[in-house]
Amino acid sequence: MRGMLKFALLALGTLSAGGTAAWAAEPGITDTEIRIGDVNIMTGPASFIGQAVSVGSKVAAAEINAAGGINGRKIVIHTEDDGYVPARSFQALKKLIEVDDIFALNGTSGTANVLAMMPLITKANLPTVVTTAPNELVYNPVRPSVFTIGASYEAAFFAQLKYIHEHNEPKTPVYGLIRQDDDFGVAVENGYSRAIKELGLKDGIRLKYKKGQTDFGAELLQMREAGVTVLANGAIIASAANVLSEARKLGLDLQVADVWSEIMPPSAKLLAPAGYSFFVGDYIASMTDPAAVSWLERTKQYMSDTDRQAVNRYTFITYAGLKVLAKAMAACGKELTRACTVENLKKTHGFETGGLTAPISFDNEKQLGGTEVKVYQVNLADVSFKTLTGYTQY
Repeated sequence: MRGMLKFALLALGTLSAGGTAAWAAEPGITDTEIRIGDVNIMTGPASFIGQAVSVGSKVAAAEINAAGGINGRKIVIHTEDDGYVPARSFQALKKLIEVDDIFALNGTSGTANVLAMMPLITKANLPTVVTTAPNELVYNPVRPSVFTIGASYEAAFFAQLKYIHEHNEPKTPVYGLIRQDDDFGVAVENGYSRAIKELGLKDGIRLKYKKGQTDFGAELLQMREAGVTVLANGAIIASAANVLSEARKLGLDLQVADVWSEIMPPSAKLLAPAGYSFFVGDYIASMTDPAAVSWLERTKQYMSDTDRQAVNRYTFITYAGLKVLAKAMAACGKELTRACTVENLKKTHGFETGGLTAPISFDNEKQLGGTEVKVYQVNLADVSFKTLTGYTQY
């Protein structure tokens, strides 16, 4: 009888332990920690993007942890560098999943990079908040565990071209487009095409260039011959600066619509010598927006001097991404799982970011939120921003 009782107690203990083990075995979770992954551009010419993303995650985690964490667990961020190379993005996430044992992903690098990681994300049902690449290719088709924040490049370019059309165009404007010959460039051209069609604009010329191109003399000569007065500059960072430099050499009098990456101080400094102020459509508050100023003051205790120097728009959106992810995880209680987190993200509606973005909702068929766009005008003399519209759906 004693042996049977001992066996029963052992069996009960094993069952109990097994139930706990089944939950405790959930990747990235311990009694004290939740490990969140970040794959980003920490080295190379675009490293200022990845460094800003890293600060956003760091500050959000520090703020959450200071308030007691997620049901008593602290968030720990694990960052891997992909150098903006898709093949490295895949390997970086593979390491984060298999070695660092992450629970979820909040940093996802560029469009091609997150697409390279999709097979791993999908296989692991990895809760993923995409904050730096709101390209339609990321959310169409929808992946069950992937949630995207931000407007498309199409919406951003349409918004600023619409503003130029309604407020600042000359009497006989001619529009022109230059963009990268890749998926990013296609998204930019979609916004341009929409503006041409819906607003009845005169389409002067459309040009493509290969990523990494530095000499745009031939392209800008074609722009001048086409009589372009409004330029949709779909180039980014150094290429965007080279485009405007060539335009200035040719004496082109242009109104310029640019990619949101160009409002960051490192990019703006590259563009400044050409002397063009420009428009940007963005789903994130500018550095001088009251929401950003308030955020910088409130979170300064969590940042070093180096961190503060790295802050840009990508910091704000990544901060918001981890905050919305944290809310979904917190709603699961102590027995946190990936499946529960994904289900709570799907229920997200009207999540407030303090004005860093429009309210975020994922309870839609695209699992896409924060898509409203503001239009800014950038003065390169002092890298200041004039807000021209509030958050608007385009």
